[in-house]
Amino acid sequence: MESTRSELINSTFPPEIQSLPKVEIPVDGVTGYCLQNKDRQVVFFRFDEGVTFPDHSHCEQLGMVVEGEMIIEIEGQSNLYQTGDTYRVPGGVKHRASFTRPTTLIDMSEAPDRYPVLR
Repeated sequence: MESTRSELINSTFPPEIQSLPKVEIPVDGVTGYCLQNKDRQVVFFRFDEGVTFPDHSHCEQLGMVVEGEMIIEIEGQSNLYQTGDTYRVPGGVKHRASFTRPTTLIDMSEAPDRYPVLR
């Protein structure tokens, strides 16, 4: 079972997701594939181990950790999210995130232009 888990951690998204447009992220070690319509944006993210995002704020953000783990600090309180956990960052609230191992997320916001899409 452990080798299967390792393979999942090291795998990437299937070709159908990898063929989606990528988003522009101002942090190294992050890849995101985007689905969007006029109301929202969904991004399939892959984070390398050690990636951190400094304090920032934006619209409400919801998501799920597909594999790996993420620490989100919201207004001074840190929470660990692992495989299968869901998260919510309220709109306009300062927060930061870090990834202690390779991690994949599905992330959604009600801002269709949350991340610029590379065409």
